Amino acid sequence: MNPIDHPTERREPKAGKCGSARPHPSGARPTLVAVLATVLLAAMVSFLGIGSAVAAPAPAPMPRPLPDTLPGTLVGKTYTSVAVVGGAIPGGGPMTVHFERPDRIALGAGCNRHLGTATITSDHVRISTLVSTRMACTGPRAGADRWLTTFASVPLTWRAVGPVLALTSPRQTVVLVEQSALPR
Repeated sequence: MNPIDHPTERREPKAGKCGSARPHPSGARPTLVAVLATVLLAAMVSFLGIGSAVAAPAPAPMPRPLPDTLPGTLVGKTYTSVAVVGGAIPGGGPMTVHFERPDRIALGAGCNRHLGTATITSDHVRISTLVSTRMACTGPRAGADRWLTTFASVPLTWRAVGPVLALTSPRQTVVLVEQSALPR
């Protein structure tokens, strides 16, 4: 079983001009941001030892953030998930996170929009008092809101490197990329 679940469609490899090649899910070539997100995810999977056990122990503490990744650098930015380690978002997501102000956060996982208070420290994001829109989501997205509120119910460890942000709970890591850095 692949320990990395991502809300993209799986495709079979197709032959290219130079023999067998595996196309990027969007049909485009990977960008530098996508490559950086993949490298960060692979490093986190290796560092945390995620994916080798069914019930993994709590993740080991990660190194302190780089000096330029202070909590204030998250404010005003919006991130979109590119990968999830430890289980997929119901319906495929993606998860979006917007740090509106130093004490406010907006979240989504493919169904309703959730707003709440947030406390950001040098290594944790604590989210409380979530309120949400009340749109009924059916089919695969029906569990997206429950997944999101469960994920956000514990203090999340955060690490940022450039436009890539990783939010980690005791069971899952969501790798997100700043929306301004995503290809259009």
